[in-house]
Amino acid sequence: MNAVPASGGSGELVLLGEGCTGTGPAGLEALAVRGGLRVRTLTPPTGGGEGDWTARLTGFLGAQDSPDRMVLAAEGRACGAVFELADRHPERVVAVVAIVPEPPADVPALGLACPVLVLPDPDDGSGPAVERFLTELRTGPAEEERPVRNRALCPADLHEPSVMRRFAAAGPVHRLASPGSVPTWVVTGYGAARAVLADPGLRGDTATTAGYRPQPAGPAAVHPGDADTITVDAGEHERLRGLVERHLTEEWVDSLLPRLRRVTDGLLDALPRDREVDLVAAFAVPLPVAALCVLLGVPEPDRPYLADWLVRRVPTPPPAAHEDVDAYLGGLVAERRKRPADDLLGRMCAGGGDAVRDEEVVAAARLLLVSGARPTTTLLGNGVAALLARRDQWRLLAGDPDAVAGPATEELLRHVTPYPVGFARRVVAPVDTAGVRIPAGHHVLASLTAANHDPAVVPHDPAAVPSAGAARGPDLGRAPYPHASFGHGRHACLGAGFARALVRTALGALARRFPGLDLAPGTRELHYRRSRVRYLLALPVLLGPEGPEGPEGPEDRP
Repeated sequence: MNAVPASGGSGELVLLGEGCTGTGPAGLEALAVRGGLRVRTLTPPTGGGEGDWTARLTGFLGAQDSPDRMVLAAEGRACGAVFELADRHPERVVAVVAIVPEPPADVPALGLACPVLVLPDPDDGSGPAVERFLTELRTGPAEEERPVRNRALCPADLHEPSVMRRFAAAGPVHRLASPGSVPTWVVTGYGAARAVLADPGLRGDTATTAGYRPQPAGPAAVHPGDADTITVDAGEHERLRGLVERHLTEEWVDSLLPRLRRVTDGLLDALPRDREVDLVAAFAVPLPVAALCVLLGVPEPDRPYLADWLVRRVPTPPPAAHEDVDAYLGGLVAERRKRPADDLLGRMCAGGGDAVRDEEVVAAARLLLVSGARPTTTLLGNGVAALLARRDQWRLLAGDPDAVAGPATEELLRHVTPYPVGFARRVVAPVDTAGVRIPAGHHVLASLTAANHDPAVVPHDPAAVPSAGAARGPDLGRAPYPHASFGHGRHACLGAGFARALVRTALGALARRFPGLDLAPGTRELHYRRSRVRYLLALPVLLGPEGPEGPEGPEDRP
């Protein structure tokens, strides 16, 4: 398997259990260090049972400083928790090393999606096998050129442009290696992705998790985080789309630009000038939430409540229904019925009249909030980081923010690809996709990462084809290429125009006000979390001197 190491180019080995931490020649820790892996040890939980280890690992996975990709090594009772975690989170676990007297019964019958090495004893002379196993996980230039035809496509690959481009070159359709889940096929290429996204024979009415398993029905599936847009049935989805699309027009979004600029400048005004700033926490996270509140007409005193829901409560497992939020949104809808306002809630109430039920307006508002916040945060954080990694690109934007912010938004949408794959489509009857017969009941995914780096559309893409002297990153100096980041067809992003307007406004304001923005001194690597969305955990920067125009852009001057 091609293991993409943790951010910065080095992997991380997480050790569970005292027997894993030997420092002798056969000790995993020493072998890992020799293999180029950082090492971290988790102390045993109180009790030390499998359930205790599961809780310990779950907490570790959610910690801000946990690695985005890891090799898990465990012994004894910790092994069951490790296999469970690797099965549920194939996007995070690169490989597993298990030290047990006998192969554990809780390894899935078909195996995990990642490599597994089972050892009967830490001192049985298996050091060379462990060292070889860990060494083969390392990524280097030779691995980037290795053909993909002899290995399976794994969920972790869906984030990597260079890997997905090589899969696309090997063929347009690939079976996803995710044992124990719904059989899933991944379509690569720009044209193939658009065809799948628009195919009426593929239904987008099945809720899925990061491992592409159907979610159980019931209250717990009502608010499953950023998957909210696919937890409604197809007919309900169509009604919600129609309700929003009638009112979220380009002309009305343009009328919101002054309010979006005020929200953006308000956040920039609050940033400290004299010390390091985390641009993700202070700008990329709160801005989309504040902008969505402007869109819906949420009163300013209530915005921290919805921000806490979106930023803290929605991503916190397990998925749970949040009736208080629906009750709050219902109160806003009732208020719009009595006193109309020129916000999206007011427009949906006024435009639909009595034919539109309050529950439908609430569902549409919830859908926009849940599906609109995280991708925009991802685009801002990952996008600014990509520009700062190539100073010439940031200088292009800062040199003429008004002219470059629009094209920069499109190039970053293509380069970042906030969602690496489109939502899973269920095959309702056997279909032929790019010459491959896919049975009914299986799922089909469109790789948006592969579509956005398709050589037929983006012929010279250094992010997908690294070579000597070629920098990995966006290129603002060329005309934007087409991309599929907002999807296509009936399930295209509802708020695409609004997201574009917000990111364009944010990039322009940031570059205009802080043209000298740069990574904080001593920042050696940035840490990303790879789930269904690959997003930056923190972006430490120094703002530099404020530009001569200050908070006002040219549109605001008399």
